[in-house]
Amino acid sequence: MNKSRGRTLRYAFGMLAGLVWALPLVGVLMASVRPYGEIIDGWWNLSEFHTTLENYHYVLFQTSLPMLLPLWNSLWSSVLGALLPTFFGSMAAYAFARHRFPGKALLLVVIVCLMAVPAQMIAIPVFRRMNDLGLLDSLISVILMNTVTALPWILFFLTNIMKGLDPSTEEAGKIDGASEFRLYLSVVLPQIAPALVSVFVLQFVWSWNTFFWPLILVFDQNNLVATQVIPMLRGQFYTNWGYLASAAVLVMVVPVAVFLGFQRSYVEGQFGFSAEK
Repeated sequence: MNKSRGRTLRYAFGMLAGLVWALPLVGVLMASVRPYGEIIDGWWNLSEFHTTLENYHYVLFQTSLPMLLPLWNSLWSSVLGALLPTFFGSMAAYAFARHRFPGKALLLVVIVCLMAVPAQMIAIPVFRRMNDLGLLDSLISVILMNTVTALPWILFFLTNIMKGLDPSTEEAGKIDGASEFRLYLSVVLPQIAPALVSVFVLQFVWSWNTFFWPLILVFDQNNLVATQVIPMLRGQFYTNWGYLASAAVLVMVVPVAVFLGFQRSYVEGQFGFSAEK
């Protein structure tokens, strides 16, 4: 009976915590699909309730900065900002996991310590370097910074994954005359495919949600990303919260869809078991 009561209390606490966590999301969704006049006194006011997609149509097509192009900019820059560090980070992780070279341990410690460096500390040098390279006000600069800042954690994560692989298959490939790159591409990558998916999903979400580097490096309206446009929807004297809410939902939908699409592989990569079990 005590175990049953404890289980009931845990379930009740979990449901309460989930409700508290979901309440702001419900508020944003409600504000995005209701006319401004109905939410001016709070989205929880249900004395009048009408649904409309006018807010979404406005922020996508009618505002002075339509979000359709920024959403596209965010999409392709986030895909590249996730693919590039995943690929190069996995190559570096293979070198750290399978080869010995002087100073490897110290170098790995230094790389891991780079994870603790705030982006604000390197903003001015990065701005100057991008300006010298002619990449300022370009999404390429944002992709490069997303790649560079992601490499330390990806290297650390995948190095530990690769150390846990059985090297016998790679040794058999070496006997057959396979090159190092061939072993990496044909033997190692298939074995760590779920982990690669996990890395891609996490890095995609972080690249999609990034605000600091686009704010520092991108100024042209044609190159703005979605996270930059949301604050611009606030007027100087008047703010339509329905427009802000609908823009926030549009930005939120993409990473959620990516996570749901790769959920099975993500669970396998993070926790080491099949999602079907």
